[in-house]
Amino acid sequence: MKKRAFITAILLIFSLLLCLSSCEPVDKSYASTQSETASEPKKAKKAPENVKRPKIMSDDTIMPQYVDISVFDEENYSAVYLGKKFKISAEFADEEFTVPATVGNMESHGWALVENSAYDKESLVYAGESVDTVFVNEDGVQVNAKFYNSSQSSVKLSKCNIVKFKIINDFYSSPDNFHEFNINGVNNKMAITDIIDTLGTPSHFYGIDESNYYLDYFISQRDRRNGITVYINPSDDAITAIEFSYYK
Repeated sequence: MKKRAFITAILLIFSLLLCLSSCEPVDKSYASTQSETASEPKKAKKAPENVKRPKIMSDDTIMPQYVDISVFDEENYSAVYLGKKFKISAEFADEEFTVPATVGNMESHGWALVENSAYDKESLVYAGESVDTVFVNEDGVQVNAKFYNSSQSSVKLSKCNIVKFKIINDFYSSPDNFHEFNINGVNNKMAITDIIDTLGTPSHFYGIDESNYYLDYFISQRDRRNGITVYINPSDDAITAIEFSYYK
C-alpha cells in the first residue's frame, strides 16, 4: 500500500512539472542568428573625423538613418565638398554629356531642342537670366537643360551655355524599357545608401516631405551652383531624378 502511494506521489509531481514547463513562453531566439533580426536599425555612414561639427545640429528625422547627422547644421549644410579637382562624368541613353554645353554640342550628338511658344533658338536671353528647356533624341528620350547667360548683354539662346542637365529616373515606372544614366558612378537602380557610398557625405540635403528629398554634392564652397544633385524618395529608397551642373 505504501509503495503504491509513493508511486502515485511521484507521478503527481512529474505531471505538475510538465504543466509548469508548458506554460513558459517560447524562446524565439533559440537557434536564430543575428541576420534574422529584421528590426535592427540601419547604421548611417560615418563622415570623416576631420569634418567640422556645427554647434547647432540639423533636427531632421529622416536622414540620420543614412548620414552622420552630426556634421549638418540647422539648415542641413555640411562642410563636405567634392573638391576642386572633381570632374563631372556623365552618360545618359548611350551618350556622353559634358557641361557646360551648347545647342551645337547637343545637335551633333542627335539631340534637338524642343521649341515652343516660350522659346526657340532665336529667343533672347537677358544678362544674368536662365531658361529651362527640353531636348529630345530620335528615340523620343528627353533630357531637361538649363541655359544661362553669363554675359552683360542679351544674347540668343543658341549662343548661351547649357549649365545644367536634369534626368528623370524612369527605371521604376518602366523597368523593362528604361533609359540608363551613370553620373560619376550613380545609376538608376541605386538605393540611398549606394549613393552615399559612391559620392560620400552630401554637402547639403533638403526634405520637401517624407517622400521627397534631395542631396546636393557641391564641388566647392565658393560656387554652390556647381556639382551633382540627387533627388530621392526615402519611402521607396529610390532615386527619382538626378542633376549635374557647372556654371562657367
